[in-house]
Amino acid sequence: MTATIPYYVSRVVLAVALGALLVMTGSPWWAGSLIGALALAWFLWAPYSGRYVVRPHGRAMPLRRDERAESINNKAARNAFVLTMLVLGAVTVYYGISGLAAVPLPVLKGVLILGAVIYVTSDFWLRRGE
Repeated sequence: MTATIPYYVSRVVLAVALGALLVMTGSPWWAGSLIGALALAWFLWAPYSGRYVVRPHGRAMPLRRDERAESINNKAARNAFVLTMLVLGAVTVYYGISGLAAVPLPVLKGVLILGAVIYVTSDFWLRRGE
């Protein structure tokens, strides 16, 4: 445990800095606090999640991915990219056929959010055997 103390200290600093950055850029204080707390929870859970190989001699950066985790990450990213591009192509064709000059920004935001959801879903699906 003492070998990973620099990891935990550095992650607390990062979580606090993220929350402070959000508050300084105009987010409400409660949103910055919530995002900072969620980031800290992720950092505390990550060494025990099984997603990373923990090497305590790494001091502030003890988490590494093995070959299997790297392969799963690459496959999930590929799946998200391909499906996002297919959806983006379909949306572009739809708005092109309907005569509108451009795809509305909220639709593009939705496609990007869908891409992130596809990545996370694919990542969890590929890791389900662990």
